[in-house]
Amino acid sequence: MTQNQQQNLLLSASGLHKRFGGITAVNNAQIDLHRGSITGLIGPNGAGKTTLFNLLSNFITPDRGEVIFDGKAINQLQSHHIAQKGMVRTFQVARVLSRLSVLENMLLAPQKQTGENFFQVWLGRKQIRKEEVENKEKAMLILESVGLAAKARDYAGALSGGQRKLLEMARVLMADPKLILLDEPAAGVNPTLIGQICEHITNWNKQGISFLIIEHNMDVIMSLCDRVWVLAEGSNLANGTPEEIQNNPEVLEAYLGVD
Repeated sequence: MTQNQQQNLLLSASGLHKRFGGITAVNNAQIDLHRGSITGLIGPNGAGKTTLFNLLSNFITPDRGEVIFDGKAINQLQSHHIAQKGMVRTFQVARVLSRLSVLENMLLAPQKQTGENFFQVWLGRKQIRKEEVENKEKAMLILESVGLAAKARDYAGALSGGQRKLLEMARVLMADPKLILLDEPAAGVNPTLIGQICEHITNWNKQGISFLIIEHNMDVIMSLCDRVWVLAEGSNLANGTPEEIQNNPEVLEAYLGVD
């Protein structure tokens, strides 16, 4: 890898290993992701994809290995500190606070709000009010962009599964991320909404946000991604362009069951 390529790396993980009891979920895994890219992560069920996501974002601690994000090691950071640095994630089953409104869900996401500091609650009331107005305006603009503005006052629990995924994706934008890890954004979503989700990802990527996407829908992966990494049994199997992956005989055998 050239020096320019090294400098362009936003995320680089190497030697990641995780065991649960007698089961090795991730075995010496590596993944690199360049700034401004949309990268796919695919593999059979049980390949370790979500575990790798959890290791990258430190939702679980690796037994060994290193994760470098934006030039700095993040292995020892707690998940919320990693989010503050600009790497955020969604989940396979969208996590929303069902008894809060759609707008209230959005307003929980901004990082380092003045009102979160106990002393600033009393000393920084003017700044807090200013931030609240700005965050509400920002939230409504994002909700408008994903077609959820009309539901801003509705309970999040009343949304459809696809709408919850849109809300979760919209909510992470409130944190001004550099990188978003998306865990199966198209799973359980109708084809029309899948198209909308892909369009949003493309538009956000054009605005400078990078993506790492786990997805079983190959049409989504092949249409969106610049590069694709393949896991099998917790280990790296291949990586390359979508075209290279589609024609890789090892991938066809291990992932698609073609011999």
